[in-house]
Amino acid sequence: MEKSEKNSLSSETIRAYEESLRIARSEGGARDMKAAVALMTTAAEGGHPEAQCNLGYILISGDGIEKDPENGVHWLKASAENGNLQALYNLSQVFSGGIGVEADEATGIALLRKAANAGHPDALYNIGLYHYNGHGGIEKDLQAALVFFENAASTGHGDACFSAGLCYSMGHGTEKDECRAVSFYRKAAESGNANGLFNLGLYAFYGEGGVDKDLDLAEELFKKAAELGHEKAAQAVASMPEERAKNQATEEEAIYKIDL
Repeated sequence: MEKSEKNSLSSETIRAYEESLRIARSEGGARDMKAAVALMTTAAEGGHPEAQCNLGYILISGDGIEKDPENGVHWLKASAENGNLQALYNLSQVFSGGIGVEADEATGIALLRKAANAGHPDALYNIGLYHYNGHGGIEKDLQAALVFFENAASTGHGDACFSAGLCYSMGHGTEKDECRAVSFYRKAAESGNANGLFNLGLYAFYGEGGVDKDLDLAEELFKKAAELGHEKAAQAVASMPEERAKNQATEEEAIYKIDL
């Protein structure tokens, strides 16, 4: 929230919101969501955009309280009208999924595009997916998809980094560029993205895309991806002893030929 916006809110509104967050983030018995929602409602009624957005999310998800999706949508709309970008994105998902409102994919996409134009990372990525897959009334356009993926990737969005890397490695919407693909896979891996870790591991395994062949690095990346539930990475980890044996045999054969 901008400082000028904070200054326009009453001290009571700000205190109510801050206390609601403290309670909601507490652990164990100290986390009283009914009390948190009561305070958050006070803040939302006082015009606090973040309180409105969070209250909308809690009412829709039913986090510790009974779900009230219609009221949740009301507060998301209020927050979006007050300029809260996360509320605008959440509202796009609400309309696309028909949560608390009648499903309306066209409205959902329009809101999503508005959030993307304002720079929301998830919105940029999701609009990219619409263009990549060609659905929701949006024509398939791989070049446009890559633009959105790269814009989202610039914010550190892990899935977008992976998707941009995939476009460059597959030549989707652009010419193939393995080195550029690796740069995006590396960013995805740094963000903890399982697919990025696995694909970067493959480049280290085969020694491609400007990456030196390094089985130790490959195994390390595969293990990290596997810990995140990546099935192919788990299979790759299991196969590493056999691959190391093959690699050793190849190196020994090469040395033997040199000696001859």
